Amino acid sequence: MKTIQINVGGFDNNFSYLIIGENNSGILIDPTGDKEKILSVLKSNKIKLILQLITHAHPDHVELVKYFSEQGIKLKQFSQLLEKPVFEIMGLKIKTIFTPGHTKDSVCYLIENNLFTGDTLFVRGIGTTAYGGNPIEQKKSLELLSTLNPVIIVWPGHDYGGNSSSLGEALANSNIRPSKKTFEELRKKISDYESKLD
Repeated sequence: MKTIQINVGGFDNNFSYLIIGENNSGILIDPTGDKEKILSVLKSNKIKLILQLITHAHPDHVELVKYFSEQGIKLKQFSQLLEKPVFEIMGLKIKTIFTPGHTKDSVCYLIENNLFTGDTLFVRGIGTTAYGGNPIEQKKSLELLSTLNPVIIVWPGHDYGGNSSSLGEALANSNIRPSKKTFEELRKKISDYESKLD
């Protein structure tokens, strides 16, 4: 397995991920942001993309799902993950961990020693529950993640405090919250972003 993290820009320092398995086939996690960047990485690494996964359905994590679906790349739906949370593809075992809180449909993907957390957990902090979330569920989800091996590598959905860390380090930083000023700036950025989608 090889992980390629792509800083795709997008709404706010978003990451998309390419997971490369056997026969140089690949899975794209959270297809969003700069499409040309993703296509360039696919081309330069000669990756045959076979599946899309998303960590949750907020617009800034799914912007390119439609584009790649039109190229024949299937998206694993949330309902399919509920039916079969652990599946094998490309010689890799993928375990879906349901982590509601940031949104009801938030999930993390555990692949070998790698945890793709979306907005459930950043290197420093967690995703806000202000947009369709639930803080009680979020707390339970973080407690669930704390039962995993702390040396697992966390790959977050945004560059908030860093591009990766150990799970133990990320959980230790999970109580970090943006300042009031930063939160207001983020709220405005979300409003501007959403107005462009309308």
